Amino acid sequence: MDQTQISVLLVDDEIGTLELMGTLLERQGFGVTLARQTREAIRLLADRPFDAVVSDVVFDGSEEGGEVLAACRSLRPDAVSILMTGYPRIEGAVDAIKEGALDYLQKPVDPIVLAATIQRAVRERRMARRADELTFNDMVDILSGLVSQTIERVDPYTAGHGERTRRYCRRIATDLGLDQQTTQRLELAAIAHDYGKIYLEDLSFLTKEGPLTPAEYKMVQRHPEVGAQRLGSHPQLTEVCRYVAEHHEKWDGSGYPLRLKGGQISPAGRILCLVEVFDSLSTKRSYKSPWKLDKTLDFFEAQSGRAFEPEVLDIFLRLLERHGEEWLSAPQRDLEQAGILTPRSAAAAPAASEGGPARPTPGRIPTPHGS
Repeated sequence: MDQTQISVLLVDDEIGTLELMGTLLERQGFGVTLARQTREAIRLLADRPFDAVVSDVVFDGSEEGGEVLAACRSLRPDAVSILMTGYPRIEGAVDAIKEGALDYLQKPVDPIVLAATIQRAVRERRMARRADELTFNDMVDILSGLVSQTIERVDPYTAGHGERTRRYCRRIATDLGLDQQTTQRLELAAIAHDYGKIYLEDLSFLTKEGPLTPAEYKMVQRHPEVGAQRLGSHPQLTEVCRYVAEHHEKWDGSGYPLRLKGGQISPAGRILCLVEVFDSLSTKRSYKSPWKLDKTLDFFEAQSGRAFEPEVLDIFLRLLERHGEEWLSAPQRDLEQAGILTPRSAAAAPAASEGGPARPTPGRIPTPHGS
């Protein structure tokens, strides 16, 4: 049997109904096993797995269908259970659903309706089961693929931005003492934080030389929220989506899109906001050169308690004192590896102090197009 084929155990003491329903389900692609007695059905459940069990309620005048339901719940808890009866009662349907039945159908059962019910329920069960089995590395691979196939293709200068942001976030989270699950969710958000940009109406701003217009900047401000929405409703991504939505919020409430302030921003979101700005400033863009270490340190020190939470910033500055030159040169290495820049072109590029943006004032945060 095909591993993707839905296997159904069909149980009914009416041989005509049993064979007709079995034939019709097989024609729709199901793998069907027939059982005329509850005892036989329970033996089959013990012997092999089924994706769905469809059983009559009444056998020779006795409501034995409940025994099949109980056996299914005990032996094959992942299987979908559906009861059929020619003697429908509201209380019977309620009791069956309380006992774990997905549905309680009145005979004669429309095989098309039954097939659709089974397919939908089994598909949802399989998706939920796969979701529970996804590991952290699986999620990293999925989100890394989303980024590499979207935003980094549209804007080559962002090559490696998500992975670098992830590494720096992990270092700060470790020193801050965040638990492993939160740290992992933060790493995923770091990889995918700019995912929303691919859904903006006009992406020409990504490689634009010079400042954004007010209209372009307003559009860019939508990307954290759009990204959080577009990443979906997977239960393991709930916190990831929150951190993505927060990655441009500021400690003093001057960020976007929600103007969150202080403790309204999650600890993970505070880390991501800081790291994202750092990596954007250290990356060569079409309109700017990367910043030097002394200028970067001065800028972040001036933003303590303003854009960034002081505790998170202190940890970051200690790391930057040890790893600053290495981290600041990481974007250049990634761009060279991606073929965007060559060592010769990098050497010829103007230094930040010569052709880069002006030194920022303490109250203002630069907003690189790729941030």
